[in-house]
Amino acid sequence: MLDEFGFSEFECVFGSEATLRDVKYILAFQQVAVGDVRAAIMGLQDERHTHILSEVRAGRARFRVLRQSIAHAKLYLLEDSVTGHTRVIVGSANLSERAFSGFQPETLVSFDNDALAWEHYTQMYDGIRNAASDEIPLPEDRIVERDIELEEVPAIADGATNLVIDQVHAEELTLSVPVQVERIEKLVVAQEPKISAVVPPFRSGKQQITPQIKREISRIKLVKSAEEADNRYLSINRSQGTAILNGESFSLEFDDALVGTDAQLMVEYFRNFENCEGDVDRLKRDYFILWSWMYFSPFMCDVRSLALIRGRDVIRYPSFAIVFGKSHCGKTSLVDTLMTSMLGRAHNVEKSNFTAARLRALQQGFKRHPVVFDDIGGRAFRTYGSDMIKDELLPPVAEYPGFVLSMNRQPKSFPDEIVKRSLMIYTTTALPQYDEELRQRMDDRIKVVSEGLSSQLYKRYLRKMLAQLDLEPLPEDWLLLSSSTLARIISESTDASGEAWCAPVTWLDYANKRYDRIKDRLSGLLRPSAMANHEGETPNGWAIENDRIIVWEQRDAFGRRGFDWEDVPSTLVDEDASGGNRTVLHKSQLEEFLDRKIRPHRGKRWR
Repeated sequence: MLDEFGFSEFECVFGSEATLRDVKYILAFQQVAVGDVRAAIMGLQDERHTHILSEVRAGRARFRVLRQSIAHAKLYLLEDSVTGHTRVIVGSANLSERAFSGFQPETLVSFDNDALAWEHYTQMYDGIRNAASDEIPLPEDRIVERDIELEEVPAIADGATNLVIDQVHAEELTLSVPVQVERIEKLVVAQEPKISAVVPPFRSGKQQITPQIKREISRIKLVKSAEEADNRYLSINRSQGTAILNGESFSLEFDDALVGTDAQLMVEYFRNFENCEGDVDRLKRDYFILWSWMYFSPFMCDVRSLALIRGRDVIRYPSFAIVFGKSHCGKTSLVDTLMTSMLGRAHNVEKSNFTAARLRALQQGFKRHPVVFDDIGGRAFRTYGSDMIKDELLPPVAEYPGFVLSMNRQPKSFPDEIVKRSLMIYTTTALPQYDEELRQRMDDRIKVVSEGLSSQLYKRYLRKMLAQLDLEPLPEDWLLLSSSTLARIISESTDASGEAWCAPVTWLDYANKRYDRIKDRLSGLLRPSAMANHEGETPNGWAIENDRIIVWEQRDAFGRRGFDWEDVPSTLVDEDASGGNRTVLHKSQLEEFLDRKIRPHRGKRWR
């Protein structure tokens, strides 16, 4: 807002219900809030970055953080310095375009040029600011990193006064900011052992933090684990063409020579698949589609949001990619290599985080940074992943990531609503497991590729994609746009122009093939040798009856059928006629799906 609009005076107090508990939560909240403010200013263009800090030094822009809870409701006071017009807004909406646009349910009350309301809420605001908040410290010239140490936390930096905290019981808390609260909780866990040894307990419902205790806290040096230190997120300001990665500027400038090096390394990586057994051409083509999706995934939040707002088909813009099939087919190494080529390093999120609450938190906290899970089991996917994939509502943030789920063990089924909403990459092509020498040789080549990548290819891709999305914010075919951009860069930089896999792919090219797996399985189920003259003639089989195909199966000792019907598009199944051990299919729709006629073979009758 400060970047896009002029102002003569601006002040903001950030608060969180997490500050209710004790000093550990106050410190953790203030660290998170200060870090977010610093990161936001870092993301501005140089002249705006300098301008905002100059306004801070002049006292015309002030940022503060609460250290006591006042109220959950939001309070906005706006005054036109030229006309004197005033507006007070109170209610539940956070300061965001989505909250004020009407696309999410919010309760807001506005008072325009109401002197009594202006006086009342100004006094309320002044009381909050003066009695329960601390000013955020900002450097005079330039912010170079977002994180601050404990000694810089506003509540501690003022070492001359007492800090008195009122105790609030846990059941009174209603934490409603999942991303920030999650980060606060992680900081509390990291800091608690050392801080708890310094701070006094609550007595008579109050916790007294004296100047001496503040000094002791400020001397605490925390050693962060790799997980804590690596605060992963990617933010892209499309209007300015700038990006921030994990709190630091991610320059989009690139070197053509290094772009060529990255591209050639990736071409060599794809040539390694020649050692696999199976349909290698199909494997490389499918993996190139995944590559195109991963490179485009930071923009998927933009096109999905725009598609929903314009009433377009959001299914064509998948935010989930599912890679599954045989083991030893390079799924994990491919995703790791693509992540390295994008952002300089590979990172998989621990499988223990694959829960409903954690998935939502990751969706909001990672911004545009892809979220990668490796070896997710079928039960966990069905329990937590399915609902999130089917949820087409916009998350409560403007930037959210794509998810990559790699499954080494093939789950029994993917329902149709998952298949059509996700990018599905399925492969049965794999390295021969008996050839250990070949496996080690390929592993060594992959390491050479990963160590040589520099993100330069991806930066060139980002620059091209930003320019394209300026011209066409909601592309009709994002896959064609992404794959053609990527193929053009690779062909210009390497000797891969003759490679069949390195070519533009349309969404329809992909969509028409994503059901190939179930088509093969249905064709196997409806093989001529299993056809019977009438239903029930054999323990397992199928028969044609007018415009229907009837399939029957015996159940095993556990009541299970051999074929996973959840895989089959629901439009093919006559749900009213199906039941028990039989499934009834619409013949004409099935023939269209399989792209072939289904007729009785010689010796069988058609009823």
